Amino acid sequence: MDERNADLEQERTADYRVVELEGDHYQIGYRMGAATTLREVESWRDRERELAFAQACAEVVGRLHPPLLDEYRGYAAAQGRSWEDVLAHFSLNLPEGTLSGCTTFVWRLPNGQLIAGRNYDFLYGQRQRYLRRLSPAGYPASLGTHAGLLGSCYDGVNSHGLFIALHLIRAHVSEQVPPGVPYHLVPRIVLEKCGTAREAAAQIVEMPHLFPFNYLVADAGEMFAVEAYPGRVRVRRPSGDVLIVTNYYQLPEMRPLHGRRSLTAQIERVRWLERRIAEDGMTGPDEAWGWAQAVLRNHSVPICHHRRTQATLWALVADLTARRIAYCLGAPCRNAFKEYRGPG
Repeated sequence: MDERNADLEQERTADYRVVELEGDHYQIGYRMGAATTLREVESWRDRERELAFAQACAEVVGRLHPPLLDEYRGYAAAQGRSWEDVLAHFSLNLPEGTLSGCTTFVWRLPNGQLIAGRNYDFLYGQRQRYLRRLSPAGYPASLGTHAGLLGSCYDGVNSHGLFIALHLIRAHVSEQVPPGVPYHLVPRIVLEKCGTAREAAAQIVEMPHLFPFNYLVADAGEMFAVEAYPGRVRVRRPSGDVLIVTNYYQLPEMRPLHGRRSLTAQIERVRWLERRIAEDGMTGPDEAWGWAQAVLRNHSVPICHHRRTQATLWALVADLTARRIAYCLGAPCRNAFKEYRGPG
């Protein structure tokens, strides 16, 4: 079976679900625990050392957003697990990242509207692929994706109209990194604590980070890329009406962190998108809405992937001004986008 057919088979058997949850964070965690299986995290060292570091990371998360700890406790309670059984989801035991090819772009149309497009790529063997509508008591509601890591969000929007997406960076990270926030909780914290892109960028800058990642944050008025590495975080602002984020650092002071890794494929995707946005000349939101979906299906760069280590698991298009959002659960080249009611 070739990779394209194997990817299709994995997509057909993957656990795509749309989940709606409300209540306090403990209740949200309990209901997720009752409905899903725990995603296992690979052990890279020894259990005692990993648990100690994971607990330290949980304490950092608890200082930033305490309700998330209640969500983990609720999940554990639903499955009759101990606190130690879910701790690894705070640290992921610091494995090196797997090659990924996520692409996110935001651009402002001539009438001022902001349109966002996003493909999320990862191993096609990742079965847990959920779209979750969350309404946590006392916090902004959100609509976003979840891939089995507890409390996670990989991209989404909240009831304020704030959008965020994450992108893995290939860079070596020492095991001596201090305790911090894992990548999959960064969007979740932002969506529940921030109302604007400017607030979101500031929140990400203030966090201690465990992993090298890029984050794109945008609202109807502003957009920022936050380039994060353990111990170093920088904000990149758009030079015009377009902001594109993939899996490499674009700021000169961050680029050396890649070491000798090739960035050619990542740079080519950015340049291709820049040319398409400049040359195709979308003027209205309806035209841009269809254009963004077509771009996310493209195989020439590619934007839509079908490799074992880099398959497109879902995609989204959002009009941040009109508060309109559509997700495609599966590769967009062979699945339809579906519009969903905005959060809240």
